[in-house]
Amino acid sequence: AAQAGKIDSPFAVDDDSGSAAPFVRTVMPIACGASHTAWQIAISEVQRQAICTDPKWNDGNPSMDDPPLNGLSLARQIGMISYRTPQGYESKFGRNLREKTPAYGSNAKWEVKSYLQYQGYKFLSRFDPITYLKLTEQMDTHDVGRNRGGKVNALSSTRIPAMVLGIDSDILYPLHEQKELAELFPNGELGVITSDAGHDGFLLEQDQVAAYITKFLSSHD
Repeated sequence: AAQAGKIDSPFAVDDDSGSAAPFVRTVMPIACGASHTAWQIAISEVQRQAICTDPKWNDGNPSMDDPPLNGLSLARQIGMISYRTPQGYESKFGRNLREKTPAYGSNAKWEVKSYLQYQGYKFLSRFDPITYLKLTEQMDTHDVGRNRGGKVNALSSTRIPAMVLGIDSDILYPLHEQKELAELFPNGELGVITSDAGHDGFLLEQDQVAAYITKFLSSHD
């Protein structure tokens, strides 16, 4: 959602003179902000370091026949933590163990540990390390105000209706960023998704998301 929001926000902006029409009639950024913040860059950087410290990264020259999959798996696990919330993890996993022994130490079979390891393993069939690293670098460049005189100036020229959706428990892209974005759009409004799922609420709370989309589009058809 955040990546899509970073793509659609600039398409809603007119040029400085107001002579160029936007490419879209309405815009609906979901769970993102006007720019990638230091917090989001930091989380992405830790994921990149997980890949780069894998010995198979080979100083940026990995063999695609034997890529740094351990690093990529760890990067994905870090991401999976940032997409959710403490409340969500507690309700889903708690302190549950898959096996009663050992009950502590590096070999303890925590359910949350098994979940993260599985997510990391599953991700390996969908991404390669170089693509993941480069994608996160590109996400860090997101700044709707770059070369437009800053975000306030850039979005002040936007005339089309905008509905910005945020999740009240999102720790990766906190709700205050969507509030700011909605205020920066001259014709903007804010929709809040209630969930303990964090950033992934945009995927898991489909009924709420669909209701906002349907109402917004029907009112600006």
